[in-house]
Amino acid sequence: MSIANGGAKLRDIAELLGCSVATVSNAINGRGRISADMRKQILDKCAELNFVPNSAGRSLRLQRTDAVGVIYAPSFAELFGNVFYARIMEGLSETFGEAGLDLVLGNRRDADGMPSVIRQGKVDALVVLAGVFTAADYETLRHCPVPLCIVDGCVRSFDADSLTTDGFGGGQQVAEHLYQYGHRKVVMIAYRNPLYNIEQRIAGFFSGLRACGIEASEADSLIRVDNDKEAANELLARLNSQNPPTAVFAVNDTMALNLMDAIEQAGRSIPDDVSIVGFDDDPMAVRARPPLTTVSLKKRDIGAVSAGLVLDRLAHPDKPVVHQVQPTRLVSRESVAHR
Repeated sequence: MSIANGGAKLRDIAELLGCSVATVSNAINGRGRISADMRKQILDKCAELNFVPNSAGRSLRLQRTDAVGVIYAPSFAELFGNVFYARIMEGLSETFGEAGLDLVLGNRRDADGMPSVIRQGKVDALVVLAGVFTAADYETLRHCPVPLCIVDGCVRSFDADSLTTDGFGGGQQVAEHLYQYGHRKVVMIAYRNPLYNIEQRIAGFFSGLRACGIEASEADSLIRVDNDKEAANELLARLNSQNPPTAVFAVNDTMALNLMDAIEQAGRSIPDDVSIVGFDDDPMAVRARPPLTTVSLKKRDIGAVSAGLVLDRLAHPDKPVVHQVQPTRLVSRESVAHR
């Protein structure tokens, strides 16, 4: 049989194997009551002839697009410059790709805040990379017509699967580590933006301090800032006070590394004058001088597991909402000294 220049079609496969077009379609889509031998013959013939299903027609028949949207704030330009989320994207892309789904970046929003890819029916589900999403941002997604998965954040005010890292447990580990190294006068520096993960790290740190018997209140030992420059100024002011801290916990590695630079420029030494701990275990943490003690989390796994949540939701739309927490682990390096 001769195959036209346009490539093999369903009816060509059916004629070659002496079966119906419906049988070929069901075999390709994993449906219908077809013997294992016939299904194998059909799939082998498809592979032999490099048969590619018509995705547009398939989407209309199956009422799905085989694509998942991803949104991030404030822009995707910043996303790919962010080591944390770039690694998460690797896990998302790989897992969805293996499942035969495409990723669609959907940062453009309609006037009411709904992503345009949703209104245009281009995706079967939506992944929200929490980033700096606010309560108002999430509210615009309350009536999203496709399943949502919030990554690196958690919103319990409406139904959406979510995955976040164990910021609370990580904060506790930092407090215990500093206590074991003899630190009793400690401070934490965090951004004012009330993001879920920031608040969890704060809560875990002060819970850990109390469990170790250190009476440190947030009013006295938590420094809230808008940016890393303000963080450096506030810390240097504390170090120049009559009762300076011996250790500081920065809410993430970016802030911690900037603090290390500011402390060095001020003529002070880490960890001799003050110890520093970060959070995230970015690649620069181990290359810092001294190498930065931090809380490690598997960023690629966050993406892969999140993609798994989406795939499971698409397969089982009515299952209960899942809020998953990925473990964290403290990595001890040389930026914390024994007191």
